[in-house]
Amino acid sequence: MNNLNNFSHLSTRRQFFKFAAIAGTSAALSVAIPRSRAIANSSATASNKSTIRMGVVGLSFYRVVGGVVQNVLGSLGYQVEITEGPHAEIFPTLGQGDLDMLVAVWLPSGHGPLFEEYGTKATTLDPLYENAGFFWGVPDYLPEDIQSIEDLTRPEVVEQMNQTIQGIGPGAGITRLSQEIMDRYNLETAGYEFRTGTEEDWVGAFEQGVTAENGVIIPLWQPQYLNQAYEIRRLDDPLNVFPEPDSCSLVVTQAFRDRLTSDTLETLNRISLGVDAVTEMDYLTNVEGLSPREAATQWMEQNQEIVQSWLTPAA
Repeated sequence: MNNLNNFSHLSTRRQFFKFAAIAGTSAALSVAIPRSRAIANSSATASNKSTIRMGVVGLSFYRVVGGVVQNVLGSLGYQVEITEGPHAEIFPTLGQGDLDMLVAVWLPSGHGPLFEEYGTKATTLDPLYENAGFFWGVPDYLPEDIQSIEDLTRPEVVEQMNQTIQGIGPGAGITRLSQEIMDRYNLETAGYEFRTGTEEDWVGAFEQGVTAENGVIIPLWQPQYLNQAYEIRRLDDPLNVFPEPDSCSLVVTQAFRDRLTSDTLETLNRISLGVDAVTEMDYLTNVEGLSPREAATQWMEQNQEIVQSWLTPAA
């Protein structure tokens, strides 16, 4: 791990110590809220700036990005009130004007329908990361001749597979696209069932299948920690149901954007992570046991030059 003293500018080092210090409150801040309820302020320290109402989509890889944004805003003197919920609830909350910003939106495809309906008074900032993509996968221990979604319909393959395909909640891009996959490839006719559920249901079904070395199918995306934790074979999609990769961006309401100082807006626009960084933080949370806020802070400590580039205005 890099030492904090490697920061080249004292002012930036002080900023970093401020948001590193507030990470100790993360346990109270990262509690999952199944019904989109606001819960806590990100900092116990006094601030002369307004509280920011930040929504977070209720999946772990969004939570770690939320931790990064929370730390950055804390370093700028803001308090952050977190509201977390599934896609089908958090996007309407944005549309109702009950949030100032949202972590995050995949466009043009993943969250396109949701953002078109509920983002009419909001705008996206510069991308947090590119190459955000959806796919279906299977454990790499399965026979090599299972290479595409189309292969799943072959009778000899159907016999090897768990025919219940566990997904996440309604409203998610991967859910909408997986339902289309089921239809376009006639998978119900072949004997498969797609089921929605919680993130815990989805991870649990995959891990139980891998433990038993069964033929488990997982609807998946990147960034996501399972891609790092397991050897997963991406299945080809010859009918091209899955779109080209998206960009992932923070969303701010227009009213909130108009209230932000130019310095704060520019700082938020400079936050750039990449798929690998988000996957790493998601892994720290789900495998190493860190809270999302702790994972974000650890990654920021280890990538100080990147963080400094966000906090330092362009010359």
